Amino acid sequence: MQWLRKGLAVILAIAAVAIGALFSLQNTQSVPLDLIVLQLPPQPIAIWVLLALAVGVLIGLSTGAWLSLRRAATIRQLRKQRDRLLSATEKGGQNAAQ
Repeated sequence: MQWLRKGLAVILAIAAVAIGALFSLQNTQSVPLDLIVLQLPPQPIAIWVLLALAVGVLIGLSTGAWLSLRRAATIRQLRKQRDRLLSATEKGGQNAAQ
């Protein structure tokens, strides 16, 4: 089953590269990118779109990593709190038994 997942991942990666190449070949018209404070030189439309895609992917990955780290820290904190509560109840149970 794992070889099937790897095979599908490879096929999807090859398809994505092929589609990206076709997209780049079809969109060769050069246009300048005019930001509010900066005007960039003319580049093919495909470059601007793929650059925007790459920036979006990086922002998404970094946001996901940040959320994952924050969740891991919360889990760690809750586990410590649970351990403290368990040890306190065990101590309390021992004192009541005596």
